[in-house]
Amino acid sequence: LSEITQTDVDRGFDMQGYWWGGRAMQRRMYMEYRRTSYPQYQGVSHDVRLVLQQARAVDPTSQFYKFRYAATGDQFRCKINHFQLRDLVWATSSYDVFYWHADGVHVWNPWQRQQKCIVGRREMPESFRLSALCVDGGTVVAGDYSGRYFVKSIWAENGAPASGPLGDTSDIVNHVSPSCKSGRVSVAMNSGHVSVFDVHRATVIERSAFDWAVNCTAESTTGALACVVGDSTNGVLADPRQGYRKIAQLQGHSDYAFACAFSPDGNLVATGSQDTSMRVYDVRWPRSAVSVLCGNIGAMRIVRFSACGRFLLAAEAADYVHVYETPSFERAQQIEFLGEVAGATFSPDANCVFVGISDAVHSDTLAEFTRIEDPAQ
Repeated sequence: LSEITQTDVDRGFDMQGYWWGGRAMQRRMYMEYRRTSYPQYQGVSHDVRLVLQQARAVDPTSQFYKFRYAATGDQFRCKINHFQLRDLVWATSSYDVFYWHADGVHVWNPWQRQQKCIVGRREMPESFRLSALCVDGGTVVAGDYSGRYFVKSIWAENGAPASGPLGDTSDIVNHVSPSCKSGRVSVAMNSGHVSVFDVHRATVIERSAFDWAVNCTAESTTGALACVVGDSTNGVLADPRQGYRKIAQLQGHSDYAFACAFSPDGNLVATGSQDTSMRVYDVRWPRSAVSVLCGNIGAMRIVRFSACGRFLLAAEAADYVHVYETPSFERAQQIEFLGEVAGATFSPDANCVFVGISDAVHSDTLAEFTRIEDPAQ
């Protein structure tokens, strides 16, 4: 199937168009095989069993979002250029879902069931291999393997794009995240820098150095705090208003971290690591995590809070996306796919969850889930 709805799922298909009618046991056995055989990359050698011992007990059977629609096929493939850099799906509304495709940045409208390319490869610099993507405030901002940026307005189709260097040509842009200040983004660089970039002037305003490769940054909604994680087992809480002055360390991970996010009220910050765990800290007492949440198959590559603050999304490298209920984190919804997770995000109103799957063996898929009005308490 190239298009899947809940009706198809009720007939025995899964969300990617595979027919499993009457073969639930075979699917469970295959998923268990994938759990045990999926390659585990460790930047720092550690025993995953010790991490799992710290994990909070969570009921994964809750239903906060219901499956509505999915599209499969090459035109919906979210291309992954680096196995550790996955945050490649962004939603500016319930009708505009942006993702990185082999021929450029595409936008998908799941309600009209249409997709189109809004930024073609010809508009980008030569040999531009995208490693990071951000769509915010009507602007597409992308970074690549050669320390370059690309910026274009999504509203002005004929507008001239801007591009240029963010750092050395051997540098990698690991992540791009929106800033609380309009028209600015924070850029995580593999060289160990966080750059504040003005998208309107296409200029780096500020650059702060860290002792390790920076893999992800996030700012609180007030801009008073920033979280910085990278090739270190400890994350950092910093003040972006003072050149990312370090305020506190976030300890507990056993491997490098590649994702972080603040809750809308700014009191909680979540970090996702290659040690298969996501840790949630209270920024008022950040000495230790208030919750340790573990996945099933591998690294936690994507972390997002919903705008309403009720939910926390965590995507593993493959097969699993989790939606936790805050602030207890005792209940969760586990969404199961087959394949590499290229991106996962909430819509700005938190009414939808979008997931992009990119896999050479299993179906390339973009899937939409809609909020259940009154999920069981």
